[in-house]
Amino acid sequence: MKKQDEKINQSFDVYIVIKDSDWYVAEKTIPYIRRNINPRNIYVISGKNLEDRLNEESGCKFLDESTVFPGLSYSSVKEYLRQLGSIPENAGWYLQQFIKLSLCYLCRDEYYLVWDADTIPLNFLPFFDKSGRPYFNMKREYFKAYYKPITNLFAYEKKTAASFVSEHMLFDVEVTKEMLQKIIDNKKYDGANFWQKILQASDLLSGDLIKQDQRFFSEFETYGTYTDYNCPKKYARRKLRTLRCGADLLGTNPDEKLLHWAAKDFDTISFEIWAKPLPEVERLSLPDYLKKHSCARYIRQILKERRWKGIMSVLKGNEEGFHSYQLFRRQITKFDFFFFRKLNYKKQRNIFYRAFRKIVITLAGVEDEKI
Repeated sequence: MKKQDEKINQSFDVYIVIKDSDWYVAEKTIPYIRRNINPRNIYVISGKNLEDRLNEESGCKFLDESTVFPGLSYSSVKEYLRQLGSIPENAGWYLQQFIKLSLCYLCRDEYYLVWDADTIPLNFLPFFDKSGRPYFNMKREYFKAYYKPITNLFAYEKKTAASFVSEHMLFDVEVTKEMLQKIIDNKKYDGANFWQKILQASDLLSGDLIKQDQRFFSEFETYGTYTDYNCPKKYARRKLRTLRCGADLLGTNPDEKLLHWAAKDFDTISFEIWAKPLPEVERLSLPDYLKKHSCARYIRQILKERRWKGIMSVLKGNEEGFHSYQLFRRQITKFDFFFFRKLNYKKQRNIFYRAFRKIVITLAGVEDEKI
């Protein structure tokens, strides 16, 4: 995405929903939001404990997460999950999504932007096309469980092949209100409000999934699908140059120099707090490495090297080595269109693996059952 005038004011506010313990992550992101998104205001939504830590230098406004929507809080979501027989420890996951949707009742503008605290916008990002339509940022991710509540609540099947789940979403206030009202009006479920009905419509108790700590709702996928059916021409669509596994590939605390280097290839990079840097990150500190290699080339080289190790392991009769490469490849490329244009559907992965395995077996000249 080309650099644009950084002084352009975009007519919406940005909301960051975050745990108070993760404030250090947002502190690194916020200056880039101000520089490369330049919204009117930046709101931080969190528990009461964070309010005193928001100093004047941050330039952010604070919203107590328990005051965004009546009766919506961590404890209320946790208790309701317990009543449904699901995993109460997932309350934080659902709470932050319900808060993002509830902001439509507080916002006095036409749009509001929700932004992930761990995602840094490296280049200036406009959020409307030339005709004034807001953008959806499309991704490769595919998680079937996200679509069950959508089907249950609206009788919608997935219409757009790509995913609406991204690191940000520009919500239209009126469309969001309309969607939540339809959820409230759904007589099939007995919840007292929209978020209780969403939980009831989810696959919370689906077989062994509950034992796997699975989550069964996406506010972005739900809103994108609803808009797709009810006002399909309202949003334009784009595919930004995004990288989800930033911490794995650049380390957990990249400096300005490293981020400037990455900005030549990517528009946004996410640094998830639970990620662990790969051993290859050490290359970035070698003399003149950043001058000789682009960020994209560095990542492709890692993929190439690990793919070759996987091939060699199969040739040696160790199929686990190739599975390890496949897992690594999916981890790096699962969400983003930058490296692969195809969607991340399991069936496609299986077809790729079976075809590749057959070729390797033929070249190796070994019997199938030995690999």
